[in-house]
Amino acid sequence: MMKRIIFCATVLLTAASVSLARVKEEPLKIRKLVLEKRQSHSIQGRDSAVTIVIDTLIMNDRSSLRFFNKKDVNLVIRYAVIGKDCVIGGDDGKNNGTNIILSANFVQLKKLSIDVSGLDAKMSNRNFDNGNGGKVVLNYLAGGVKPQLSDSRSEGYVEISNHAGGYRTNAQSDLYTVYSRLQSGVPGRPLSQLPNGRVYSGGIGRDGKSDVIEVKELLSSPVSGTAGSKDF
Repeated sequence: MMKRIIFCATVLLTAASVSLARVKEEPLKIRKLVLEKRQSHSIQGRDSAVTIVIDTLIMNDRSSLRFFNKKDVNLVIRYAVIGKDCVIGGDDGKNNGTNIILSANFVQLKKLSIDVSGLDAKMSNRNFDNGNGGKVVLNYLAGGVKPQLSDSRSEGYVEISNHAGGYRTNAQSDLYTVYSRLQSGVPGRPLSQLPNGRVYSGGIGRDGKSDVIEVKELLSSPVSGTAGSKDF
């Protein structure tokens, strides 16, 4: 009898885990997102990985779509109108650029920057080292505008920025800051003025990789019905 109870409880826990996993993997579906000129829109939350399906995305000139505290983003845009000097990018909250898979049907594409560069560690709040650049995969739908990476003055230009953090740090300035904080430390606790009591490495992070691929269809995780859909 006891074995049967334990078995049933195990089955129920397993089923609950699978159900929760499916809910967690459920993509966020957005019907229409319009960003006005110079407007910035951010998407953030507790989950470090997210799939987002946008039916229509209109980005006017110099607008930006950013992801905060996201390690991996799968972004699917079924109808994309991109103006001049627009930006899509993000980081994982630990100085690393977001790994992003961007699959889009570009109806209009003037100039887009995909910015998932690693961030520089700052001595004022250095909780993490210089970050790594994110990995980028750009899937563009055949039949739409074809992105080009060579001529920034022509339409259809996409710039992928995923270099490592740390290139712009100044070692001499960092050392001066470290010495100053050591001198101002509490007696007996010389590292008390340093974040987490650490002196962080000035080493440069890793550059990210990128790939641009033509696809015949935009793929994403299945979305059931329209539950959770929203306009912005």
